[in-house]
Amino acid sequence: MNRKIVLPLVFVLVVMLFSGVEFASAKGNVGVVVGQTADYTYAISRTVRDSNGSLTESTPFTVDYLETITIQKISGTNVTFEFKRDLLNGTTETGTSWVNVSDGDGTGFVIISANRNVGGLLYPDWVNENGTSEGAPSINETVLLKCGDAMMEVNHLNFTYWVDEQPGSENYYWEKSTGLIVKWSISGSETEDGTVETVNIHFQRVGLEQVFYPYIDSKEYPVTVNSDSTILGFEFNQTEKQLRLDVTGKTGTYGSCDVVVPGGLLWGTFSLSMDGYALVEGDDYSITYDGAYYTFSISYIHSSHTIEIVASDAVPEFPAWMILPLFMTATLLAVMLYRKRLRRPAAL
Repeated sequence: MNRKIVLPLVFVLVVMLFSGVEFASAKGNVGVVVGQTADYTYAISRTVRDSNGSLTESTPFTVDYLETITIQKISGTNVTFEFKRDLLNGTTETGTSWVNVSDGDGTGFVIISANRNVGGLLYPDWVNENGTSEGAPSINETVLLKCGDAMMEVNHLNFTYWVDEQPGSENYYWEKSTGLIVKWSISGSETEDGTVETVNIHFQRVGLEQVFYPYIDSKEYPVTVNSDSTILGFEFNQTEKQLRLDVTGKTGTYGSCDVVVPGGLLWGTFSLSMDGYALVEGDDYSITYDGAYYTFSISYIHSSHTIEIVASDAVPEFPAWMILPLFMTATLLAVMLYRKRLRRPAAL
């Protein structure tokens, strides 16, 4: 996998937010408590498209490691936390870091000041090298995200930038009541010789509803997954008319997931399987259709499983949003050729 875009993006984040920063006295709001933990997944997806926009390479959503953050110590507005990363190659990484939720000193963005409102600074006492708050990161909006059966109030920050004339964007979400990170994503593209490579990094709390895009770098046909399992992978196979979902959880525990699929992506007759064995509708899963979306509710016993949803019909090679432009282009080309023929002199 080509990850040459990833490090520049992370470097940009550090430079933009913390280069040349001085810090003032702290009066932020600590929302986390000692002993509090949260589990996350870190995943990458990637596409490469030619000058016509056709997909030539694709790396589906694939988790690299699982991470647990544990709050260890609170002193004033300084929060010390431990992170433990279980890489899927079998190795483990651990470490300890800290952040001051008043001025952002330390490892920022993992935890911010709690109960901030729209327009408020992530860290209320953040100042730049000139001693002002100009350029300080602030909350763009407060939204509700589904986590399990409950809705979570979340603060969101988004910003976009250009590096060497290449676009990038970042999104961060924190639980409003605690200031603890809920998810973040980084997306960047690089164009070379007419080929566009797009890399997406996904970091998300386990149990939080996830939205996947079959075309990865396109917002067409969002597939929503709400599960109490850890999602390790997602892939859409257009040729096989198939969605594949990799899930895991503590062995012997009950697991379930609701997969909501747009009717314009897959439709017709469906069959479901787990680890290659057919699932029985009514016993292992149920399916409903509201006129726009199919919802598959699937239950199982953990450990790790591969779930496949196969349909009799799937979106054609060219998605619906491309059909009209393609038709218009083809029509224009035909008219141009016809006119050219009319102007062509008779053969000698």
